[in-house]
Amino acid sequence: MYRRDLRDTDADDLLAAMASADAVVQAAPAPDGDHVAYAKTREGRTDLWLWDGTTDTRLTSEGITAQRYGRGDPAWFDWHPDGDAVAFLSAEGSLSTVDPETGRVETLTGYDEPDRGLAYGPAGETLAVVTDRFSRASLALVTADGSRVEALADDEYLYGDPAVGDDGTVYATRAEHRHLFDYEAALVAVDRGGDGVGGAGDADIDPGADGVRELFAEDAVRVRNVRPRPDSTEVAFVHDGTGFDAVYVVDGAAASEAEPEPLYAVDGAEVADPAWSPSGKTLAVTVTRDARAAVHVVDRDGFADVVSEGDAFATAPRWRDGDVLAVRDTPHEPPAVWNVSADERVSPSASPDFGARVPTPETITYESGDEEIQAVVYPPEDGAADDSVPVLVKAHGGPTSFDRFRFDHRAAYLAALDYCVILPNYRGSDGYGRAFRMANDGDWGGGDLDDVIGAADAAAAAYDAVDGARAGIYGGSGGGLMTVNALGNSDRFRAGAAFYGVYDYETFLDDTDDIGWQLMKRELGDVATDIENYRDASPIRHTAEIDAPLLVLHGEDDARVPISQSEQLCDELERHGARYEFRRYEGEPHGFGGRESVIDAYTRVADLFAKYLRVDPDDGSSRPHPTDEPDRTSN
Repeated sequence: MYRRDLRDTDADDLLAAMASADAVVQAAPAPDGDHVAYAKTREGRTDLWLWDGTTDTRLTSEGITAQRYGRGDPAWFDWHPDGDAVAFLSAEGSLSTVDPETGRVETLTGYDEPDRGLAYGPAGETLAVVTDRFSRASLALVTADGSRVEALADDEYLYGDPAVGDDGTVYATRAEHRHLFDYEAALVAVDRGGDGVGGAGDADIDPGADGVRELFAEDAVRVRNVRPRPDSTEVAFVHDGTGFDAVYVVDGAAASEAEPEPLYAVDGAEVADPAWSPSGKTLAVTVTRDARAAVHVVDRDGFADVVSEGDAFATAPRWRDGDVLAVRDTPHEPPAVWNVSADERVSPSASPDFGARVPTPETITYESGDEEIQAVVYPPEDGAADDSVPVLVKAHGGPTSFDRFRFDHRAAYLAALDYCVILPNYRGSDGYGRAFRMANDGDWGGGDLDDVIGAADAAAAAYDAVDGARAGIYGGSGGGLMTVNALGNSDRFRAGAAFYGVYDYETFLDDTDDIGWQLMKRELGDVATDIENYRDASPIRHTAEIDAPLLVLHGEDDARVPISQSEQLCDELERHGARYEFRRYEGEPHGFGGRESVIDAYTRVADLFAKYLRVDPDDGSSRPHPTDEPDRTSN
């Protein structure tokens, strides 16, 4: 379908270096402030590391559960109050601890069902966890030696983001299964004391003393980021009742649901990730606006100072010796631990400086129907001739994810090959308020698809150098879905590359995990009454209209979107005589993390776009497409 090495292969080393760069997920300073434990992804696997200011030590070697979604992430690991252990979730979801001095790992929960969240109690004798042991996402308490696991809340709800107050009260978010936390969730408290209000210390495990109280709940309002205040019964948390995430405070000792006090909001921005200072006098928060995330410090009266800003994205702030640490990345720098108060990098890095080779992105906005869409753009080089640069549209996944000023080796690589790469935050994206996040509910493949297709025209209108007629599209997961939908519902693109997408919603229900199952039911309705919604929204229904060549790529170990989705798509493409190629990647889960897989996949994508979008791309070094490769092709 395309010649190999038709791309400019001089940029291959950039892709390899950026794909190999270490990426920090989250960090947590030790109670004494002398060390920082942090989760770091290397070569597709995430482990715990320890930095003491001089030496970087790997604490785990078999992987942990931690992911940097973008903002409002839960605490993936936690220090024991005495600093003699770090609790974490293994890659399989077992609650474990590691001794920061010896590196000895101890597994506390060895049952088959995964744990999903954790927090030490104030004395370190127990941990609050979210676990599937009793029912999906139930709330439990585990003794620090793993000898006992007790269900605190085992019912029809999903629990998340557990936290423990100084009095032993366990706090968490709670949502119905169908809401999956991103539509509606409540703040609850689980009392451990005999009086039904407050706690009696985390060593007091009396099943008869349990009682779940709702501290805050509103219809169609999402609660997240539960953070008890030190030396107080107050609890800070985030909800989007005004249309944007903001920080509120409520008295956790209230006997019944109380009106929360607004603490900090920023007009037109999403405020999240509250982290109390050890004194409880101030909070560090992230403020997301215009595809960037800054860190602000807020006192108890709501007065704030801006600590960090600029073309960067900061997440998960934590306090250390009066300064705020956060995980921060930029389009030129991979995620790392930064002291944002001092604007200094904390965690070490072996990555080269990518700034000289990676274009600097910017944002543009464009109208799409009745919505204003913001996009991150890697623009053409200054001085490029008019109509000389092809454009690539990258559709993000989720669909409630969003593209931002971050370290994106895929987009940067394609931009380094002299494409204008535009990343539209189409309706349904996070980061722009609740109404925009829900704007594609019940309309998948409608307005959101218009936003994506319109991105190519928006880039051509914004930059004279862009030739809008030479346009390609690519994306993964929800972005793979969007790619196939765009090719089947328009003639706007000359070629596309779809990674691990959902293409037939009806069959997807049979193969996906519980999150995928619940998401489909919420967005498209019940199969018994709304089956036509599933069929109408499925990109596979439009394969007969796909004329552009399509590269389909999928990992064989994908549990969220099984590879059967791509197999079905290719069956339909072949039946209709479409031009396609299907690449399978052994051992890859949802999303490609392995260096060799990323390099193979994206050099193939670059060769595809070089053939169909570039004028005279060959410098004499290209070679014929191999005919003996095992993957399917229409060649």
